[in-house]
Amino acid sequence: MSRTVGLSVVGEEDRVTVQNYLVGIDVGGTFTDVLCYDLAEERFLSAKVPSLPGEQWRGVLDALEALGIKHGAIVAFVHGTTIATNALLERKGAKTGLVTTEGFRDVLEIGKCRRLIGGLFNIKFVRPAPLVSRDIRLEVPERITADGEILRPVAGIDFSEVVEKFNAEEVEAVAVCFLNSYVNEENERAAEAALSKLMNGTHICTSSGVVRERGEFERFSTAVLNAYLTPNFIDYLDTLANELEGRGVSAPVNIMGSNGGAMTLEKAREFVANTFLSGPVGGVSGAVRVSELADQHNVITFDMGGTSTDVALVSDLSPRISHANQIDAYPLQVPQLDMHSIGAGGGSIIWVRPDGTLEVGPQSAGAVPGPACYQRGGTDPTISDANLLMGRLPTERKLSGGLVLSYELAKKAFEDVAEKLGAADADPVRLADSVLRIAVAKMAGAVREVSVHRGYDPRDFTMVGFGGAGPMHVFLVAEELGITNVIVPRFPGHLSALGQLLADQRRDYADPFKGRLREIDPNELRDRFEALRKTGASELDGNGFGPDRQEFEYVCDIRYVGQSFTLRIPWRPDWTSNEPLRDAFNERHERTFGYADEENDAEITTIRLTATGVVDKTELSFEPESTGDPLLEKRRAWFNGEWIDCPIYDRACMRSGYEFAGPGIVEEAGGTSIVPPGWHVRLHDSGALVCEYRDEG
Repeated sequence: MSRTVGLSVVGEEDRVTVQNYLVGIDVGGTFTDVLCYDLAEERFLSAKVPSLPGEQWRGVLDALEALGIKHGAIVAFVHGTTIATNALLERKGAKTGLVTTEGFRDVLEIGKCRRLIGGLFNIKFVRPAPLVSRDIRLEVPERITADGEILRPVAGIDFSEVVEKFNAEEVEAVAVCFLNSYVNEENERAAEAALSKLMNGTHICTSSGVVRERGEFERFSTAVLNAYLTPNFIDYLDTLANELEGRGVSAPVNIMGSNGGAMTLEKAREFVANTFLSGPVGGVSGAVRVSELADQHNVITFDMGGTSTDVALVSDLSPRISHANQIDAYPLQVPQLDMHSIGAGGGSIIWVRPDGTLEVGPQSAGAVPGPACYQRGGTDPTISDANLLMGRLPTERKLSGGLVLSYELAKKAFEDVAEKLGAADADPVRLADSVLRIAVAKMAGAVREVSVHRGYDPRDFTMVGFGGAGPMHVFLVAEELGITNVIVPRFPGHLSALGQLLADQRRDYADPFKGRLREIDPNELRDRFEALRKTGASELDGNGFGPDRQEFEYVCDIRYVGQSFTLRIPWRPDWTSNEPLRDAFNERHERTFGYADEENDAEITTIRLTATGVVDKTELSFEPESTGDPLLEKRRAWFNGEWIDCPIYDRACMRSGYEFAGPGIVEEAGGTSIVPPGWHVRLHDSGALVCEYRDEG
């Protein structure tokens, strides 16, 4: 049987006789993680190197070098990157111009007349400026009606004055955003063609090419974001591709998208706005695979790295997808995983507020200079320093990346905090314990955002802890929320890279389709979906996925007549009437809002198709890497306000079925699991630690 790997097919005989590698790389704010699967040996290789801000591609190359594999043997390469996110947060995107319908240049500034960030009660709130200044938001006399009729065509408009203004202002990218273009894109396409002819290769983005949905503010904002970020992103992709090629990597390079699927470099160039969650979504995908093997279908993912913590809810092995999103202060109307992030990571700095209270993050010490205990020049106390003081990290053994931690430097950093608090004689260990409680409360709040605030009880879910610092804190967060089941995957610090390595290709399509369910012809609805399916199938086929590797999901956005919000309801091609769709909508509405309006008609506003190109999933079976005793030693560790002689385990020596009861500390490359008292741990066949809280009292 052959194995589809990204865009390549590797046969059974090749896996036996030829060394071939699948590679997933995740660039985080602190470290760059790489996970490699050796197809011939059927084993995983991993490496972790410091990330290099401003030069992410160098971290990628360093990670590959750390693996020590032949670059020419790589047959699939999937990469998660934070280039787009960083460029926006740092306002380092391209200077962008806007061409819009006459009378609508201020849509970006007016918005919906409500605060998107800042909080209702911040009297000093200042709304961030639009990404396009008003002097380069230019209008043209075109117009399309709400039903798609062209009242004023673009043909005949002289764009030379527009281009002259853009050139004078050194505009690097242009967004073309016309009213009602989601219904009829003809005017936008004509304007794009005219501008491209005059602007000598300047990147031009149309709103209909990015979002075919109603809502001019959200659509305009998304198109501007895409244009603003594209030049820098393309520079990064070109640099990375050239460097990889120069090192002998000939495999196709795919980029993780915010929707949880991979996309080709060509698609990533066109749709940069779909890469904001490129890194974190890989972890969710990996967690779904691990949870499936452990027979846990409802999980909350807990991804804690050096800079931030990302959480997401997965119901019945399906992560929640959000279409109406916001990045910083700007609406982003693209499908992406519903995740919540906070600035709390292993490198989060502990500091004292002006009022004398302790605070954790969001500032991070990063990898260089890093936490005080890293011995790289950092002096600020961090969450990692707190764990070291509490005996939860080793000082005598190297961590990933060759780190050797210093207890004395961590202690000195916390003594400085105690002095700032006016309590110079305070016990640094108890102070570290207090810091962790603050961090845990923050992280538990993030979990409530994706569970309680969405109508889910977190106690009904299993928490999956991963990331470099996730296994150290997942049990504490679970206890805070009353969650009694936890999973820690093998290679927890590399799970995002694993998710990228296993990622299917995914394409999302939307088509505005307006009509009431009692009036819509089911055949017309089927025909519109079939047109989307053919488009998706054609694109997947062009990327190497034949019909047997294609899957499609159909969804309708539906609301009651008179409502302004919609619910997304799955549709099936074998339905011969609209009644099943109406019944499903009523049921979902009642479950979500507590009532169903049986008398009122419902209407469809948009139909959606998700096209997936399915890749074979590598079997996740982890054999012990060593034959030694898993129990390394015992070390004093601080739990529940006292020192305990805590067993230290080597995960590389554990065999399937190995069990122990907390307290315990499990060490492995890329992660340390801190198991408090009361938890029972068993090593699952998949290599994951399956953990259950048992109240012996």
